[in-house]
Amino acid sequence: MPGYFHLRRDLATPIALAPLPDGVVLADFGIEIARECRALMDAAYAPAGYVPVPFGPWYAALTGDSEYDPALVWVAMGAGAVVGFCQCWRGPFVKDLVVAAAWRDRGLGAALLTQALEAFAERGALSVDLKTDIENVKAQSLYRRLGFAIIERVD
Repeated sequence: MPGYFHLRRDLATPIALAPLPDGVVLADFGIEIARECRALMDAAYAPAGYVPVPFGPWYAALTGDSEYDPALVWVAMGAGAVVGFCQCWRGPFVKDLVVAAAWRDRGLGAALLTQALEAFAERGALSVDLKTDIENVKAQSLYRRLGFAIIERVD
């Protein structure tokens, strides 16, 4: 099984907020749309062999975690459905960033991630970390473009 890269973005470097694609708006995260967010994550992570936890235990664990903060969750809605999701821990750490296949290559991932970076900068964080699979070169390209650098490889 392949490992992952641990990446970090220094927040002393200015953040240029990426715009949301046309037709996309941000929505508040809550139980009402959490199932759609979870389904999007399951679909995005399935190719990597991810085995999902049932929704109930997942939602309870997520919202009950001491690192959870609903202000650090961004949900992108397009055409009445969840098309992107970025959830961070207070850490500051990007826990999940997923974009629906039909909405990739439109700047949505960059828009969600720069929202997160800006929020952490406003909170006084010095840097933001995340992890990505070694084989996920598309995500790594986005992260590098937004100023992240690999600080560790875990095999």
